[in-house]
Amino acid sequence: MTHLPHSNQSRTFVAHASTALQPVASIIARCLAFPLLFLGAGLTLVSPCVATPFQWEATGNLNAARVIHTATLLPGGKVLVAGGFDRNGQVSRSAELYDPASGSWTFTGSLNNARIYFTATLLPSGKVLVAGGDSDTGELTSAELYDPASGSWTATGSLTIARQVHTGTLLPNGKVLVAGGFNSIDGILASAELYDPATGKWTATADLIPGRFSPTTTLLPNGKALVAGGFGDSGALASAELYDPASGSWTATGDLNTAREVYTATLLPNGKVLVAGGLGGGILTSAELYDPATGNWTATGSLTTERYVHTATLLPNGMVLVAGGLAYSGTLSTAELYDPATGIWAATGSLNTARYQHTATLLPDGMVLAAGGFDINASASRSAELYDAGLVARVDGRGSIDGQGDQATFNFHATESGDRAGGSLSFSDPAAGISITRGKIRSLSINGSSADFSGTADPGDGSRVRFSVSVTDNGDPGSSDTLTISLSDGYSAGGTLTSGDIRIH
Repeated sequence: MTHLPHSNQSRTFVAHASTALQPVASIIARCLAFPLLFLGAGLTLVSPCVATPFQWEATGNLNAARVIHTATLLPGGKVLVAGGFDRNGQVSRSAELYDPASGSWTFTGSLNNARIYFTATLLPSGKVLVAGGDSDTGELTSAELYDPASGSWTATGSLTIARQVHTGTLLPNGKVLVAGGFNSIDGILASAELYDPATGKWTATADLIPGRFSPTTTLLPNGKALVAGGFGDSGALASAELYDPASGSWTATGDLNTAREVYTATLLPNGKVLVAGGLGGGILTSAELYDPATGNWTATGSLTTERYVHTATLLPNGMVLVAGGLAYSGTLSTAELYDPATGIWAATGSLNTARYQHTATLLPDGMVLAAGGFDINASASRSAELYDAGLVARVDGRGSIDGQGDQATFNFHATESGDRAGGSLSFSDPAAGISITRGKIRSLSINGSSADFSGTADPGDGSRVRFSVSVTDNGDPGSSDTLTISLSDGYSAGGTLTSGDIRIH
């Protein structure tokens, strides 16, 4: 029941809730897109609620029902959703913003081109690049930029080839890699290209080893991009490959244990990549891990429920939340958590609205926003809801600060779950004879990009001191974050980081 690439000359919508899965290749050959059954029933606006740990709570409804849209977290903390199918099955130009502070949605500037199955990539400038996709007039080469400052979209350079169900990935050099996809003239695409924000132009780069659409692309810590799975000429693919921005080339890496498409891929804090579910000879429960150090995939615990066209979100506590999707039983409301420490999945609170082909966005406060998608009646939904991971806030930092002869160093990890704060702090200023190795954090307060925390520490001489720390996260890795610290014995220090980074989640 996935919605697949289609020809503009023939667009047929088929609803089949429980029939056996059809071979995707034959569906493409017949130019079918399925299942789209749009109902006209309205939805009631639901006011934001206070979330309960490990549960979903309703938040404000989207202004427009939508599915197969994109959702992008903006630097200011709002979420931009754009495009998709509306309730009437029309491809939409509309876009809107979710404000976590109010739990409400407001329309913003409309796309220049209505589109589905496109990519949206947040650029270092804070603008959002959308590229390609499909529309009522066929597959698109056009690309455009959203400026949060003005709330408007402007055209930028066009792709070298029309494509949909491709991937878009921001590379460490600031360029955007678009790879693979499908169009009704060329079929399954192997081509890839790069967008340069400095020039607004696209240039071709090396082709993928096999053509593929609906794969995943994951940027690895080493700067290479891992493309895996998807659908190729012979069906679901097991192959995977790496793109090296330095050479502009692709090299094969280890194959997935199970060929799969329309699955999820999540980069874990340990640098491995978790893939889960999808289609491949049926609906899959299996999951596996890619290790960049060896280039190999290894099986990990299986999902509790088979699913595809679901979402996967890395939570601040390092777990992965999988929600919704389709199963043999129909549209899913279930959700589950993967624990990298044990390799086991466990059920968590279910969605209030069963949904698939929706979006899930991690918000700055650690909540997950699920929006839109097809509901249990295969109707595009306006509903949105929030998952409380039980970790309301997290602040991490490591580095050194100026004004102390580069000798003052720190390392801290602070969390707050519910009303309980915890974490640890170490701080050292040898020139002042200060060394804290066992600081315990007792309180944490976050206000946007700034945080304050305090606690007690043992300086190593058997005494106890109280500490108070204020930090500011500039939003980008680098040396312009700030930290100040004061101790109850009269010591204080602070300034701009000369090394390291502070992160507020």
